Amino acid sequence: MFRVFVFNNYPFEDVWEEVKRKEKPDHHLYGINYFSTRGYEVHIVPFINSVLLQRVNTQIKNFHLPIPVGDLDQQWSFLKQLTKADIIYAPCQTQTHLLHYLRSICLLNVPIVCLAHHPLQKGRLAWLRKPFVQQFVKGADAFPSLSKGVAEEINTIAQQHDKSWKITWGPDANYYPCSANVGQGVVAAGRTGRDFDTFGLAASQTNSDAIIVCLQNSVSLKFCEFGRNVQILVQPNNDYMKYPELLKICTEARVLAIPMHSTSSLAGLTSLVDALGLGKPVIMTKHPLIDLDIEREGIGIWVKAGDVNGWQEAIQFFEDNPAEAVKMGQRARKLVAGDLNSKAFADQIMDIFDRLLERA
Repeated sequence: MFRVFVFNNYPFEDVWEEVKRKEKPDHHLYGINYFSTRGYEVHIVPFINSVLLQRVNTQIKNFHLPIPVGDLDQQWSFLKQLTKADIIYAPCQTQTHLLHYLRSICLLNVPIVCLAHHPLQKGRLAWLRKPFVQQFVKGADAFPSLSKGVAEEINTIAQQHDKSWKITWGPDANYYPCSANVGQGVVAAGRTGRDFDTFGLAASQTNSDAIIVCLQNSVSLKFCEFGRNVQILVQPNNDYMKYPELLKICTEARVLAIPMHSTSSLAGLTSLVDALGLGKPVIMTKHPLIDLDIEREGIGIWVKAGDVNGWQEAIQFFEDNPAEAVKMGQRARKLVAGDLNSKAFADQIMDIFDRLLERA
């Protein structure tokens, strides 16, 4: 078997155990649970190994070092096992920069497959980071992305047309409860970049029930202006609601909402994937980096960022058209039954491994 060493920005061992206990869908493993089916042996690089290097990581983040170096602890753990590796897989683009630099100057002979989620060149110091980002991209043997727009940015940086391409990430087809009922109201849940202010004000102007599931740091003064039809479930201590509990709430909803402040990253994609798995229609802030066109697919409605009236009209549409909501949800679930699921995603990743390792 070929040995795949896996890096990630959260502990994969813990997530894998959660998946085994049915506490989380398997698409959060980005394919690794399927690798053995095609002869790939998974070695998860320890998320935490050296206390000293963890402290260095923290200091680098605190000082906002303009040179991206990745996770020093994980990369050092890997280098100590270098001779055992056949290929490196980084489902998160933030952990493996030093290994990319080594690969780009031929000091590392293990192929690297890195998955891009967000644009690489952004922020005030992008100009200073540019040469390092170029080396980072050069050091990836394959740099697929969850977004066509991000893939195009990577190819521009690399000055080649095939360094990156879009691959589809879909939900665990077997995890979500099946429900044929029409549901009631609208649920907006999430942690990153959510515009709950706009959503709550809009929902308050409808006769639809609404639920917001958020962390304490998402609560603003605008929440005081929400109507009585808007229920707020604030999760204490930044400990977000567990999947089974969250899915129970979402299963009982008629439509799921994904209101976003910013569309400069792929934040919101996970919630969209959950909606597909649940077979629920969606209302979402128009997002240039998300390639699944929910209106063209007939599974939801796009709304402009910050558009209270647009959100109000979309929420009221689903309140007034329960039969259409069911049809949209059925179309969403049909996509999952096709090739928009976690197994199909894993196959795409393993196809890349096969090519790089020249497997027949």
